Amino acid sequence: MTGLFIKELLIRGDLCRCLIVCPGNLVEQWQDELERKFSLPFEILTNDRIEAARTGNVFKELPLCIARLDKLARDEDLQFKLQQSDWDLIVVDEAHKMSASFFGGEVKYTKRYRLGQLLSRITRHFLLLTATPHNGKEEDFQLFMALLDGDRFEGRFRDGVHAVDTSDLMRRMVKEELLKFDGRPLFPERIAYTVNYTLSDMEAYLYKEVTDYVREEFNRADALENEGRKGTVGFALTILQRRLASSPEAIYQSLKRRRERLEKRLQEEELLKRGATITLKES
Repeated sequence: MTGLFIKELLIRGDLCRCLIVCPGNLVEQWQDELERKFSLPFEILTNDRIEAARTGNVFKELPLCIARLDKLARDEDLQFKLQQSDWDLIVVDEAHKMSASFFGGEVKYTKRYRLGQLLSRITRHFLLLTATPHNGKEEDFQLFMALLDGDRFEGRFRDGVHAVDTSDLMRRMVKEELLKFDGRPLFPERIAYTVNYTLSDMEAYLYKEVTDYVREEFNRADALENEGRKGTVGFALTILQRRLASSPEAIYQSLKRRRERLEKRLQEEELLKRGATITLKES
């Protein structure tokens, strides 16, 4: 969707210079998909390209550039060069990483957030992408939205004072509304319904045996080393009962792996005991 948006802006002549900022593990993916799907020749910002810049400022030489978020956030020299550049569009992927928060009545800014403030000042259009919801704290969300509109969201959020309507700045795209290029839904519809099912005698017996095993035996090896870890029993019971509800094969594989881990631990303990009884003679 973002690639198509950039492509249309380029065709219309509304976009000449575009910078994409994303986590380091996503730069190749961005470059590949923009090239393969939209024929957009974006270049990844690398140390070699920075050093080879003829003008001394690589950002003035790359009209279509992809940069690593943390590289920009930690390199003050690159930030200085960014300040000397201007862009038609800057896109930040995983934008929730550019966070700030209130603590002790003061704002705690991160280097990523400071980078976001810089990026918002050197571009005509600023697009933040994220699939991660905010932490539920309106004051922190207010700081994040200030990257898009510092005047409207300036200061700490207070009920009845600050407006929380972000409909003119935010577009929420839920899975049910995502479409392919031909108009078909991107994700198949999921229909959940409750099935009233009674366990057979064999299934009920298996359920009881698994439950008894977890409650009585599962955590015995750990309890010998660290008494009082009762919480692990409840957690293990929940996990294994889910596996049991999935299928007999699933619970079989889980118990099989558990047995292999215990056998490996037993072998290690026997090896340690054996080593402790050996006395080497000095030659």
